[in-house]
Amino acid sequence: MSLVAKVRFSSPLPQLDKEFDYLVPDDLLDQVAFGQLVEVQFGKGGKVKTGLISQLTEESSPRENLLSIQALVTKIPQITREQLDLCKEVAHRQAGTVGELLSIAVPRRFTRVEAKFEVRTDEQISGGERSGSLATFLKQNSRVYFVPELLSARSTPHWALEFASACRVELSQGKSCLVVLPDFAELEKFERALAELDLLQQGFRHASSDSGSMRYLNHLKSLSEVGISYGLRGAAFAPAKNLGLILLWDDGDDSHTEQSAPYWNSREVLLQRSELESTGLVLSSHSPSAEVIRLVDVDYLQPLVSKREIPRIFITELIDRLDADTHVRITNCLKSGRPALMQISNSGWASALVCVGCKEIRLCPDCSSSVWVDPTGKFRCRSCKKSIDLGACACGRTNVRPTRLGASAISQQMEKAFPGYSVVHSNGENRLTRIENGAVLVVATPGAEPEVEGGYDCIVIADASYMAGSPRLRAVEQSLAKWANAISLASNKAEVTLVGLQGQLAIQMRDLNFHAAVKDDYLERQEIGLPPIRRLASITSSSKDDHDRLLDSLTKLLDGARSRILQIDTPTVLAIDYQYSYGLELADLLKEITSTLTRTSKTKRPGERVYRINMDDSKVI
Repeated sequence: MSLVAKVRFSSPLPQLDKEFDYLVPDDLLDQVAFGQLVEVQFGKGGKVKTGLISQLTEESSPRENLLSIQALVTKIPQITREQLDLCKEVAHRQAGTVGELLSIAVPRRFTRVEAKFEVRTDEQISGGERSGSLATFLKQNSRVYFVPELLSARSTPHWALEFASACRVELSQGKSCLVVLPDFAELEKFERALAELDLLQQGFRHASSDSGSMRYLNHLKSLSEVGISYGLRGAAFAPAKNLGLILLWDDGDDSHTEQSAPYWNSREVLLQRSELESTGLVLSSHSPSAEVIRLVDVDYLQPLVSKREIPRIFITELIDRLDADTHVRITNCLKSGRPALMQISNSGWASALVCVGCKEIRLCPDCSSSVWVDPTGKFRCRSCKKSIDLGACACGRTNVRPTRLGASAISQQMEKAFPGYSVVHSNGENRLTRIENGAVLVVATPGAEPEVEGGYDCIVIADASYMAGSPRLRAVEQSLAKWANAISLASNKAEVTLVGLQGQLAIQMRDLNFHAAVKDDYLERQEIGLPPIRRLASITSSSKDDHDRLLDSLTKLLDGARSRILQIDTPTVLAIDYQYSYGLELADLLKEITSTLTRTSKTKRPGERVYRINMDDSKVI
């Protein structure tokens, strides 16, 4: 009998998306194990390549001329079976490769960290008296949608304390937790909660901003010790010994969606992981995503809604960002020595540009998206991010004017409107996480609003009508989430103004009934079968010829009863609307077709990816 190791490589190449067999030499028979890194010869040139052992099997007659493992790189397994199973499931669902997900699940190795690393004995944590309402609810419900308090007098947000309390209970039972957050500001809030409950020593942080050696150390700790693995999007694939509970904050945030192939989303990955590892699951946010509404509707998630105190709400019918009444509210707030916040939908100097002659919106010549003026004053495309050299419009004019001012321009206007007071600007590129309490007006883009001790006494959602009315599938849903997160920074005596809202949405926002507003939007999508009622895939081709060949093949092979090809304006993008039940079958079909067409492409350049498949692309329409 011979011992054969099946080896996988961390690579996005489709031709490497399988297991390769290697003999285990006699001197390594007692040392090799699942998940270890090994060096093997690969390809015609026999180049040495590093891979992961994904399986070990005994075979009586292995294939002739089978190469042997050359060296064992590390005795410490780098991945768990549960992680590998998750990578396989996600790759299958998203029509991707296991290799491109392994690179997320396994960080770069540091030998000096490995040499000093010692496995600690798991500490028994007491459940404590502060179990929290979420932890109590989890005793009877394993899958929960948790709505925390909107306003909190504490410096640490209510959701973060509830997450930490639920983790404490799991640790007391000898189980690990996994917490996934949208950005570094929320990560810092969760760490405050861990510190408040004396749990920081049990926390293993997985964040791209940390040094490579620190990331690898926490990876090794998560592999070997019961604790709280937490971090941003990529932490969804992090190891967790004896995982008992998964918690996800603000699942509708765009940061939870990977922007490169295979375009996975934290929520969908964690739903798969919870099923694979039979864990508890908590999704939580101030305003629900449409996917959460669906999961609650089908009784997959059980809702737990905290008692919510809301500030005084004002709805302006005029779309002016700063009408007379709103100006007075900001002035009174600043005069009392308290901070005010104004949320502006877009950063830069202008949201979009129009020709001064024909009034046509100026578009990017490459992708036909709108052109804006970024914070540095450059013309730039909203979608492809390229710098734009604007020539003459079709009418012959070259001058342009902004359709709507961005946050950079508004900040300058506010300095003139409120002389004598400090005006600060926070956006995604230059983000403030915290400011000192006092008479200061903060102009911020969504997600970049800084915290302030005691909260803001005045908050203005200046682009409410513009944001909710945007011609995007998720405009209402995502706008509500951004408003809710900004309003959660208010003080208990705050006044909140939403500008320009009308109709049913205005009525719902007077009570900050985010759930009802998203539910209405969800029901409208349900009537016409849009996500999340059905899934929506896109395939981007590198050329029009490759696109046409793909369209011809899919027209013949798609199951028309469970899917349909949608008509869109982009010439090299194909959109497919399909049922959930058809998802895995469609993913297999798309991988097979695109692989075949790639091999026969006449326009393919060396190293180019001819087709990019996104199995969940709500932005394609």
